Amino acid sequence: MAQPAAPTTAPKPLAEGDPVRLADRETTAPDTKSGLFYPYYRGLTGTIAKLYSDSTAAVAVDPESLPDDIRKRHQTGTDAMRQKWLDGLSEEGRNKLSAAEKKFSLRYSLLVSVSDLSPGDAPEPVRKSLPEIEEAEAAHLAEVAKRKKS
Repeated sequence: MAQPAAPTTAPKPLAEGDPVRLADRETTAPDTKSGLFYPYYRGLTGTIAKLYSDSTAAVAVDPESLPDDIRKRHQTGTDAMRQKWLDGLSEEGRNKLSAAEKKFSLRYSLLVSVSDLSPGDAPEPVRKSLPEIEEAEAAHLAEVAKRKKS
């Protein structure tokens, strides 16, 4: 007698406001054409801001999950825009602002394919350190040079 199949639970569909993690995969030619995935998107975390009918989603990225150079550039831009905004206000206008209003920050949002999203509790990808990447690149270049000589 055959055993009854174990009940399966379909994954809960993603919804606006859900925490998500972007896929940890290589970029493909269709990604380049669509602009929906770039190498530095790999493993970023964030929250779905908006789902669209064409199976794309706007994701508000957690700044802590950005690579260091991109996070620093984003923070520099945020600081400059905040200062420019504050400089454009009158003294009276600045005095009326609360501390929280003076410390606004810009969101870092990406448009991605829903197929590249997984629930936010997905395991964090293992990222190589810069020395590991440089070592792998040097080994690859040495291998390419070796093949060219043959």
